[in-house]
Amino acid sequence: MSIIEIERTLPTLELPRTIRIYRPTELPADEALPVIYMHDGQNVFSGETASFGKGWEVHHALHAVKLHAMIVAIDSPDDAMDRYDEYAPWTDEALLMRTAYPSHRTTIGGHGKRYMDWIVHELKPYIDEHYATVPTDTTMIGSSMGGVISLYGLFAYPEIITRVAALSTAGWANFSSLLEFIERSPNLSEQHRCYMDVGTKEISGPMTEIDYLHTNDVLAQAVRRKVETARYEVIPDAIHHETEWAKRMPDILRFLFSS
Repeated sequence: MSIIEIERTLPTLELPRTIRIYRPTELPADEALPVIYMHDGQNVFSGETASFGKGWEVHHALHAVKLHAMIVAIDSPDDAMDRYDEYAPWTDEALLMRTAYPSHRTTIGGHGKRYMDWIVHELKPYIDEHYATVPTDTTMIGSSMGGVISLYGLFAYPEIITRVAALSTAGWANFSSLLEFIERSPNLSEQHRCYMDVGTKEISGPMTEIDYLHTNDVLAQAVRRKVETARYEVIPDAIHHETEWAKRMPDILRFLFSS
Protein backbone atom coordinates (compact mmCIF):
# COMPACT_ATOMS: atom_id res chain seq x y z
CA MET A 1 0.00 0.00 0.00
CA SER A 2 1.35 3.39 -0.99
CA ILE A 3 -0.09 6.41 0.80
CA ILE A 4 1.14 9.93 0.23
CA GLU A 5 0.79 12.25 3.21
CA ILE A 6 0.56 16.00 2.80
CA GLU A 7 0.06 18.70 5.40
CA ARG A 8 -2.56 21.41 5.02
CA THR A 9 -3.81 24.11 7.36
CA LEU A 10 -7.57 24.08 7.72
CA PRO A 11 -9.52 27.28 8.42
CA THR A 12 -11.28 25.73 11.41
CA LEU A 13 -8.33 25.43 13.80
CA GLU A 14 -5.56 27.02 11.71
CA LEU A 15 -3.25 24.14 12.56
CA PRO A 16 -1.44 21.75 10.18
CA ARG A 17 -3.46 18.63 9.41
CA THR A 18 -2.45 15.41 7.68
CA ILE A 19 -4.19 14.50 4.42
CA ARG A 20 -3.66 10.86 3.37
CA ILE A 21 -3.88 10.20 -0.37
CA TYR A 22 -4.19 6.70 -1.79
CA ARG A 23 -4.14 5.84 -5.45
CA PRO A 24 -3.89 2.19 -6.57
CA THR A 25 -0.28 1.70 -7.64
CA GLU A 26 -1.20 -0.86 -10.30
CA LEU A 27 -3.04 1.81 -12.30
CA PRO A 28 -1.31 4.22 -14.69
CA ALA A 29 -0.64 7.61 -13.12
CA ASP A 30 -2.45 9.32 -15.98
CA GLU A 31 -5.66 7.27 -15.65
CA ALA A 32 -8.38 9.66 -14.51
CA LEU A 33 -10.10 8.29 -11.41
CA PRO A 34 -13.12 9.28 -9.32
CA VAL A 35 -12.16 10.61 -5.89
CA ILE A 36 -13.59 9.53 -2.55
CA TYR A 37 -13.13 12.07 0.25
CA MET A 38 -13.26 10.59 3.74
CA HIS A 39 -13.34 12.10 7.21
CA ASP A 40 -11.41 10.86 10.28
CA GLY A 41 -8.57 10.13 7.89
CA GLN A 42 -6.34 8.56 10.52
CA ASN A 43 -8.88 5.71 10.75
CA VAL A 44 -9.36 5.12 7.03
CA PHE A 45 -6.41 2.83 6.30
CA SER A 46 -4.18 1.17 8.87
CA GLY A 47 -4.93 0.40 12.48
CA GLU A 48 -1.46 1.73 13.28
CA THR A 49 -2.74 5.30 12.94
CA ALA A 50 -6.37 4.71 13.92
CA SER A 51 -7.79 6.34 17.02
CA PHE A 52 -9.04 3.04 18.46
CA GLY A 53 -6.56 0.58 17.00
CA LYS A 54 -8.61 -0.56 14.00
CA GLY A 55 -8.58 1.03 10.56
CA TRP A 56 -11.25 0.76 7.89
CA GLU A 57 -8.66 -0.59 5.41
CA VAL A 58 -10.62 0.99 2.60
CA HIS A 59 -7.90 0.14 0.09
CA HIS A 60 -8.76 -3.53 0.61
CA ALA A 61 -12.43 -2.78 -0.03
CA LEU A 62 -11.51 -1.03 -3.30
CA HIS A 63 -9.64 -4.12 -4.46
CA ALA A 64 -12.40 -6.46 -3.28
CA VAL A 65 -14.99 -4.76 -5.48
CA LYS A 66 -12.47 -3.99 -8.28
CA LEU A 67 -13.17 -0.28 -8.07
CA HIS A 68 -10.69 2.10 -9.67
CA ALA A 69 -10.79 5.15 -7.41
CA MET A 70 -8.64 7.48 -5.32
CA ILE A 71 -9.06 8.03 -1.61
CA VAL A 72 -8.38 11.40 0.00
CA ALA A 73 -8.63 10.99 3.78
CA ILE A 74 -8.60 14.08 5.99
CA ASP A 75 -7.42 13.55 9.57
CA SER A 76 -9.79 14.83 12.23
CA PRO A 77 -8.59 17.05 15.10
CA ASP A 78 -6.79 15.35 17.98
CA ASP A 79 -9.17 16.88 20.52
CA ALA A 80 -12.61 15.25 20.54
CA MET A 81 -14.38 18.55 21.18
CA ASP A 82 -12.59 20.17 18.23
CA ARG A 83 -13.85 17.28 16.12
CA TYR A 84 -17.42 18.03 17.16
CA ASP A 85 -16.82 21.66 16.21
CA GLU A 86 -15.49 20.72 12.77
CA TYR A 87 -18.08 18.14 11.80
CA ALA A 88 -21.16 20.01 13.08
CA PRO A 89 -22.32 22.68 10.64
CA TRP A 90 -24.38 24.43 13.28
CA THR A 91 -23.69 25.53 16.85
CA ASP A 92 -25.66 23.28 19.14
CA GLU A 93 -26.11 23.65 22.88
CA ALA A 94 -27.86 20.30 22.94
CA LEU A 95 -24.73 18.76 21.43
CA LEU A 96 -22.72 20.08 24.37
CA MET A 97 -25.09 18.46 26.86
CA ARG A 98 -25.04 15.12 25.07
CA THR A 99 -21.34 14.57 24.52
CA ALA A 100 -19.34 12.19 26.66
CA TYR A 101 -16.49 14.65 27.24
CA PRO A 102 -16.41 17.19 30.08
CA SER A 103 -15.83 20.69 28.77
CA HIS A 104 -15.77 24.31 29.88
CA ARG A 105 -17.41 25.31 26.60
CA THR A 106 -20.89 26.79 26.43
CA THR A 107 -21.49 25.70 22.85
CA ILE A 108 -20.10 23.14 20.41
CA GLY A 109 -20.22 22.97 16.65
CA GLY A 110 -20.63 25.56 13.95
CA HIS A 111 -17.36 25.06 12.03
CA GLY A 112 -18.71 22.43 9.66
CA LYS A 113 -19.70 24.92 6.96
CA ARG A 114 -16.17 26.34 6.79
CA TYR A 115 -14.71 22.84 6.80
CA MET A 116 -16.90 21.79 3.87
CA ASP A 117 -16.19 25.02 2.00
CA TRP A 118 -12.47 24.31 2.41
CA ILE A 119 -12.82 20.80 0.99
CA VAL A 120 -14.78 22.04 -2.02
CA HIS A 121 -12.90 25.24 -2.79
CA GLU A 122 -9.33 24.43 -1.71
CA LEU A 123 -8.61 20.73 -1.23
CA LYS A 124 -10.56 19.40 -4.21
CA PRO A 125 -8.99 21.88 -6.69
CA TYR A 126 -5.55 20.91 -5.35
CA ILE A 127 -6.25 17.20 -5.82
CA ASP A 128 -7.69 17.73 -9.30
CA GLU A 129 -4.64 19.78 -10.30
CA HIS A 130 -1.99 17.38 -9.00
CA TYR A 131 -3.57 14.00 -9.85
CA ALA A 132 -5.44 12.47 -12.74
CA THR A 133 -9.04 12.65 -11.55
CA VAL A 134 -12.58 12.81 -12.86
CA PRO A 135 -13.49 16.23 -11.42
CA THR A 136 -17.21 15.65 -11.85
CA ASP A 137 -17.17 12.31 -9.99
CA THR A 138 -16.81 13.09 -6.29
CA THR A 139 -17.87 10.91 -3.37
CA MET A 140 -17.84 11.62 0.37
CA ILE A 141 -17.89 9.02 3.15
CA GLY A 142 -17.97 9.45 6.92
CA SER A 143 -19.12 7.73 10.08
CA SER A 144 -20.75 9.07 13.24
CA MET A 145 -20.16 12.84 13.19
CA GLY A 146 -18.49 12.22 9.83
CA GLY A 147 -21.91 11.07 8.66
CA VAL A 148 -23.43 14.37 9.78
CA ILE A 149 -20.96 16.46 7.80
CA SER A 150 -21.20 14.14 4.78
CA LEU A 151 -24.99 14.51 4.60
CA TYR A 152 -24.58 18.25 4.93
CA GLY A 153 -22.04 18.22 2.08
CA LEU A 154 -24.40 16.35 -0.25
CA PHE A 155 -27.14 18.96 0.10
CA ALA A 156 -24.86 21.99 0.42
CA TYR A 157 -22.83 21.15 -2.71
CA PRO A 158 -24.90 18.79 -4.88
CA GLU A 159 -23.19 20.21 -7.98
CA ILE A 160 -19.85 18.92 -6.61
CA ILE A 161 -20.63 15.89 -4.44
CA THR A 162 -22.61 13.22 -6.27
CA ARG A 163 -22.32 10.24 -3.92
CA VAL A 164 -22.40 10.07 -0.12
CA ALA A 165 -22.24 7.30 2.46
CA ALA A 166 -23.17 8.23 6.02
CA LEU A 167 -22.46 5.30 8.33
CA SER A 168 -23.79 5.16 11.89
CA THR A 169 -24.58 8.86 11.66
CA ALA A 170 -24.61 10.73 14.96
CA GLY A 171 -28.04 11.98 13.95
CA TRP A 172 -28.77 13.37 17.39
CA ALA A 173 -26.12 16.06 16.72
CA ASN A 174 -27.52 19.09 14.90
CA PHE A 175 -30.63 16.98 14.41
CA SER A 176 -33.25 19.71 13.94
CA SER A 177 -30.95 21.94 11.89
CA LEU A 178 -29.79 19.13 9.60
CA LEU A 179 -33.32 17.80 9.12
CA GLU A 180 -34.63 21.25 8.23
CA PHE A 181 -31.69 21.82 5.86
CA ILE A 182 -32.43 18.58 4.01
CA GLU A 183 -36.17 19.24 3.89
CA ARG A 184 -35.65 22.74 2.45
CA SER A 185 -33.17 21.53 -0.17
CA PRO A 186 -34.32 20.90 -3.75
CA ASN A 187 -34.67 17.36 -5.04
CA LEU A 188 -31.35 16.03 -6.29
CA SER A 189 -30.70 14.71 -9.77
CA GLU A 190 -30.67 11.14 -11.01
CA GLN A 191 -26.88 11.02 -10.77
CA HIS A 192 -26.90 11.40 -6.98
CA ARG A 193 -26.71 8.43 -4.62
CA CYS A 194 -26.91 8.31 -0.85
CA TYR A 195 -26.26 5.37 1.45
CA MET A 196 -27.12 5.49 5.17
CA ASP A 197 -27.03 2.86 7.88
CA VAL A 198 -27.17 2.37 11.62
CA GLY A 199 -26.65 -0.59 13.93
CA THR A 200 -29.17 -1.75 16.51
CA LYS A 201 -26.53 -1.72 19.28
CA GLU A 202 -25.02 1.72 18.76
CA ILE A 203 -24.18 3.85 21.76
CA SER A 204 -21.71 6.67 22.36
CA GLY A 205 -21.42 8.44 25.69
CA PRO A 206 -24.93 9.05 26.99
CA MET A 207 -26.54 8.42 23.60
CA THR A 208 -28.53 5.19 23.49
CA GLU A 209 -29.55 2.72 20.79
CA ILE A 210 -32.94 4.43 20.65
CA ASP A 211 -31.31 7.82 20.02
CA TYR A 212 -29.33 6.44 17.09
CA LEU A 213 -32.18 4.46 15.58
CA HIS A 214 -34.78 7.22 15.84
CA THR A 215 -32.68 10.05 14.48
CA ASN A 216 -31.31 7.95 11.62
CA ASP A 217 -34.80 6.75 10.71
CA VAL A 218 -36.09 10.32 10.49
CA LEU A 219 -33.09 11.62 8.55
CA ALA A 220 -33.20 8.67 6.15
CA GLN A 221 -36.88 9.33 5.41
CA ALA A 222 -36.04 12.97 4.62
CA VAL A 223 -33.17 11.90 2.36
CA ARG A 224 -35.38 9.43 0.48
CA ARG A 225 -37.77 12.26 -0.39
CA LYS A 226 -34.89 14.18 -2.00
CA VAL A 227 -32.65 11.49 -3.50
CA GLU A 228 -34.11 9.01 -5.96
CA THR A 229 -31.32 6.46 -5.49
CA ALA A 230 -31.05 6.16 -1.72
CA ARG A 231 -30.51 3.15 0.51
CA TYR A 232 -30.93 2.86 4.28
CA GLU A 233 -29.90 -0.22 6.24
CA VAL A 234 -30.50 -1.11 9.88
CA ILE A 235 -27.75 -3.57 10.78
CA PRO A 236 -28.73 -6.14 13.46
CA ASP A 237 -26.44 -6.14 16.52
CA ALA A 238 -23.92 -3.74 14.93
CA ILE A 239 -22.05 -1.44 17.33
CA HIS A 240 -20.50 2.00 16.89
CA HIS A 241 -16.97 1.01 15.88
CA GLU A 242 -14.49 0.92 12.98
CA THR A 243 -14.62 -2.87 12.83
CA GLU A 244 -18.26 -2.67 11.78
CA TRP A 245 -17.67 0.06 9.19
CA ALA A 246 -14.76 -1.87 7.66
CA LYS A 247 -16.99 -4.93 7.19
CA ARG A 248 -19.68 -2.90 5.44
CA MET A 249 -17.42 -0.98 3.05
CA PRO A 250 -17.36 -3.41 0.09
CA ASP A 251 -21.15 -3.55 -0.08
CA ILE A 252 -21.39 0.23 0.31
CA LEU A 253 -18.95 0.84 -2.53
CA ARG A 254 -20.87 -1.57 -4.76
CA PHE A 255 -24.05 0.41 -4.16
CA LEU A 256 -22.50 3.83 -4.63
CA PHE A 257 -20.70 2.91 -7.85
CA SER A 258 -23.14 0.47 -9.44
CA SER A 259 -24.24 1.41 -12.93
